[in-house]
Amino acid sequence: MPYYLPAGMATARQWESAMAQENNDVYHIIDRIKDAANILDLDDWLVHKLCSVKMEWASDIEVRMDDGSLREFRAVRVWHRSPHTDKPHKGGLRYHPAVNVEMMKGHAMEMSLKCWLLGIKWGGAKGGVAVNPRELSAQELKKVTEALVEAMNERNILGPFRDVPAPDIGTNATVMNWIRQYYARLRRSREDARFAGVVTGKPIGEDLDGIPGRTEATGYGLVQVLNKILDVYGKDRNGCEVKVMGFGNVGAHFAKFAVEAGYKVIAISDEHGAIHSPSGIDVDKLWQYVYDNPNNTLRSVNGYADASGINHEEFMSLKCNVFVPAALENVIDKNNADVIGDNCEFVLEGANGPTTNRADDILERHNVIVVPDILANAGGVVVSYFEWAHNVNIRDDRVPMADKDAVLAAMSDMLHKATTQVTSRAEQLDTNLRKAAYVVSIERAKPHFEAKHLA
Repeated sequence: MPYYLPAGMATARQWESAMAQENNDVYHIIDRIKDAANILDLDDWLVHKLCSVKMEWASDIEVRMDDGSLREFRAVRVWHRSPHTDKPHKGGLRYHPAVNVEMMKGHAMEMSLKCWLLGIKWGGAKGGVAVNPRELSAQELKKVTEALVEAMNERNILGPFRDVPAPDIGTNATVMNWIRQYYARLRRSREDARFAGVVTGKPIGEDLDGIPGRTEATGYGLVQVLNKILDVYGKDRNGCEVKVMGFGNVGAHFAKFAVEAGYKVIAISDEHGAIHSPSGIDVDKLWQYVYDNPNNTLRSVNGYADASGINHEEFMSLKCNVFVPAALENVIDKNNADVIGDNCEFVLEGANGPTTNRADDILERHNVIVVPDILANAGGVVVSYFEWAHNVNIRDDRVPMADKDAVLAAMSDMLHKATTQVTSRAEQLDTNLRKAAYVVSIERAKPHFEAKHLA
């Protein structure tokens, strides 16, 4: 089947050169879309749509620091091309020094696929600011956020029915609340008052408009997907040994709920170190050590007394049943995939894009079952959808009352159904779960693209 080269790539040689970049996120996603397109025998025009973006925006934002100096920070936002033009684009907002447009393109595409897989009619988006939030005071961070909102508002990017950010690496509910407040201040006289819907992941409380369960949704959802996957493959969860890379919001909540569900978490790592306990880590005690300990300024698992400290190489080579990368993208690559493949049965992708395409191929040769990010960590976007629906008064039978138990139960139901659909499609097509997830997702979006194409 003929295939459209991405914009700016005039020759197949340029394409092959780009594909050779092991850690280029957008080409990982495009290559995976291409695989699904071949399975579905899609028309060229639709492949081109799926592999393109609708908007890429970048701007330097200027902020006055506490010492009176002015600093500039690069801000970016990308929208994937979506057929749901009456619905917003949705995706995380990241504060991290490595933020750039090219990185965000792949994440925006992946976000579309995640939404479509779960039956949510949103387009994908992703963006952020190239800044290390740990180096800023709270007041400086708020000024960065307000400068970002002002710059995006000037370009008419933000809005409850245009672009709805959510927390990502380096941001949290407080940042989302700052966005909501400043957006309302800028827009109050210019459109209706559904300002709460401009972001999700907001704080819980009176007039704050967050939804209970959003903070723990991704970690809790990972456990629900893992439970279903192990049932499908006839594995017993009790005593199933798990290691987790990352102890931020996703990794920490996953570890907590995994232990409650009967899994044994034997190792946890973060950017500063790793710990190991063959008998299982007491995650509640570790949580206190990391998050409730004023002496632990790095918020790291490193130095935790009730487990052995190990280095990164030792962590990666530990035997386990399930490996959960819940940190940054591209942490599983061609250099470590063989080691991982020799030492685990399942990879459950808690982070977005943690596995490169080369690593995928290696893991498959080792018969490792990779549960892809667009399924595994979709709990967050599901509960974001519930929050947004409450904020803008959208009626949908899937949206529960704003009660934590009801929210997590409704989210779990959607994740279980999607997991069943993906595993069934993988068996039908005799392919892996990632390709099956992409196929199911694109199949859902295809009629909407076709309707617009023929209009």
